[in-house]
Amino acid sequence: MNRLKKISLVIYCCLYGISLPAQNITDLSVMDEAQDYPVSCVSATKTAINDSVFLHPDRIRYDHQCIQIDGKDVFVFSGTFHYFRTPQPLWEDRLRKLKKAGFNCVETYIPWNWHERTMPKSPEDYSCLDMKPLVDFLNLTEQLGLYVILRPGPYICAEWSGGGFPQWIMQKKPVKTQFDTWLQSTDPEFMKWNEHWYKAVCQVVEPYQIMHREKGTGGVILFQIENEFNRIKWFPKESKREYLVKLAEIVRQNGIEVPLITCWTDEARNVENGLLNGVVDMVNSYPKWKVEGSFGRLVNQQLKTQPGKPLISGELQGGWMSEVGGKLSWEQDGLSPVQTQNITLYALQRGFCALNFYMAVGGTNLDDWGARQMTTTYDYAAAIGENGLTNERYRRFQGLSAFVKEHGTRIARAMVKDIPYVSSDKEVKMAVRETASGDRYYFVRTEEHSRNHWGSIFTEGMVLDFALEPFGAMVYYLPAGKKTGRWYPELPQPSSRCYIKADTIQLGASEGVCDLLPKKWNSLKAGEYVDDKGIYGRHFIYYKCQAQEGRVLNIGRIGHKLINGTDKDEMLVRVNGNLLPVLKEDATSVSFRLPGDSLSGKRMEAILLFESKGLHHHTKKEVEEYWKIGPDFVKCEGKDLKLQYAYTEEQRGKAVSAGKIDVKDISDTGEKVSSLLLWHNFSFTLSDKKVVYELDIEHEGNGFIYLNGYCLGRCWESGPQKKYYLPECWLNYGGENRIVISMRPGMHGGAVHRASLIPVW
Repeated sequence: MNRLKKISLVIYCCLYGISLPAQNITDLSVMDEAQDYPVSCVSATKTAINDSVFLHPDRIRYDHQCIQIDGKDVFVFSGTFHYFRTPQPLWEDRLRKLKKAGFNCVETYIPWNWHERTMPKSPEDYSCLDMKPLVDFLNLTEQLGLYVILRPGPYICAEWSGGGFPQWIMQKKPVKTQFDTWLQSTDPEFMKWNEHWYKAVCQVVEPYQIMHREKGTGGVILFQIENEFNRIKWFPKESKREYLVKLAEIVRQNGIEVPLITCWTDEARNVENGLLNGVVDMVNSYPKWKVEGSFGRLVNQQLKTQPGKPLISGELQGGWMSEVGGKLSWEQDGLSPVQTQNITLYALQRGFCALNFYMAVGGTNLDDWGARQMTTTYDYAAAIGENGLTNERYRRFQGLSAFVKEHGTRIARAMVKDIPYVSSDKEVKMAVRETASGDRYYFVRTEEHSRNHWGSIFTEGMVLDFALEPFGAMVYYLPAGKKTGRWYPELPQPSSRCYIKADTIQLGASEGVCDLLPKKWNSLKAGEYVDDKGIYGRHFIYYKCQAQEGRVLNIGRIGHKLINGTDKDEMLVRVNGNLLPVLKEDATSVSFRLPGDSLSGKRMEAILLFESKGLHHHTKKEVEEYWKIGPDFVKCEGKDLKLQYAYTEEQRGKAVSAGKIDVKDISDTGEKVSSLLLWHNFSFTLSDKKVVYELDIEHEGNGFIYLNGYCLGRCWESGPQKKYYLPECWLNYGGENRIVISMRPGMHGGAVHRASLIPVW
């Protein structure tokens, strides 16, 4: 203590100013660099918002500090759950666990392409839409008494195929458009389809809004228009603002009466009049270890440019994605459960009244719905994992939610109190918020994450002794007039799980059997793609053509390094039963030399297998130009060749795994040929115990995994994913199960060297 007394008193009017780069794309500044604000103790202004923006102020409204629901301040503590990334029989389990963690709200995107998978005839044609899953989801949230935040895009990003846009929409693009980039523009034809989608969503959502539900039963409280619009730099700001106004008009005209939101959209800021005056632009942040510098900068921008509006986080880091060839979510730096506690308490320190954690519930990119470069797992290092199991992050949320429930709105309405202090640990900082009644909340936190932090803070004659874990954060609550207070959050004891004894099931290895070529082929006209034929899935597709022997076959490929260095699509070519080596390749095409004498004039048949790596989840002109499935062209000596195609892999995989046909019926058992596509077939039985299993495989090549008639998703030779969650609702407990894998051979062939089922619960 004597040593500590020698420390000079330093007066901190605010926390240290830090200027650090953003950590990822959603953490980029929503303003021009010249408008950047340093991290400081900026407080919200009291400028009132125009009350006319609230259509039902008695049921829901907000001021610059809080959201009021049914006349009471409510701290919205929300977690993201994508119903489209979890089989429907498991929804209730995930949502109950979300509520048990203390969340009072669930947030989700609504993916247009998932709900309208085939192309309608016109914007007035709603026959191709299936909105029942959304209805079922909203019914379930009402049963559980959860508030709901909805984000229908039309662009959702979400590492989802096409960013949520249906692939068929590009067939609706006129020859002449208002802008070179069509999507997310004010082009009249695009707006017709935009309105088509929004009307469908609004019709479903309208009766589930909070003003149409009984008090205490939950309901939709916020509705988002567009998403991450600041990513788009190719439209004038005036056009972007006009676009947002049109979207707001559409939803208001179609029954949406709750407050409107958007995120990472500068055009919704500093708007004094009109519909956009009532749109809150939320803060999205994934700062990992740089909470104050990265997240704090965005908070300051929010406070400066949205007077009268509360601090709302649309996406606060609840984990991070995994990408093909990268690291799995839990293996990435800066995603530890302690980061969740730190970022949450920092948000409270800054005065937030609503937090949504992306993701609170992990999911799976089932079938082929994952965007380009995405793994099948979308576990996201979430508190509730892809497999439904909870973890240490879940326990942190339990403690944080209890604190927020008791103190969240009081802190949001408290004011920043600048007081001098000295910390015995220079890496540990303090900030204070004080209520009107004099209660104080001392936020003590560090962003140093290599060691534990013990010490004391000396302030205004008081000593706060702290003990923080690496990257730790705590709050000391001191009621007015009291000499002692209480540290928060109080974490519950780790829960013990009731494990069911189950052994690993060895499935063995498989060299695979060669796929039998399709019997039925369809013709393509010059310049046509399979998209034009209503095929939008990105499974393996066969093509065949006739070309002169000995000549060079040149194939244009799609998707090579369009955005973020994405991998190119792949093409295998087989002639006379043998795979052809690549002759030459560049960023846009690949060439093969056909066998034989180029002077003979003879023609031969070439069989092509095309592997699409998927659609990117961002939009822009360069992406739109390649928003197709299949080769960009197939030429011989500069002349376009007539193509035929066949699309059978998905149907075969589902049929074999469902036990409807035998793998022998789709395998080539005749003359030995080099494999374009291999089938790996495994069968196993399970006891009647509901054990959660993962499929653990080591393999060569890329493919798709099928389980009992369902497509689980993609498997990638480059990893990092080697284990695949098997949804319990798709397993036959007490009976036979089938796993079938379609595999395009890679550099070293195509084989499953090891396959086993590992119990995880």
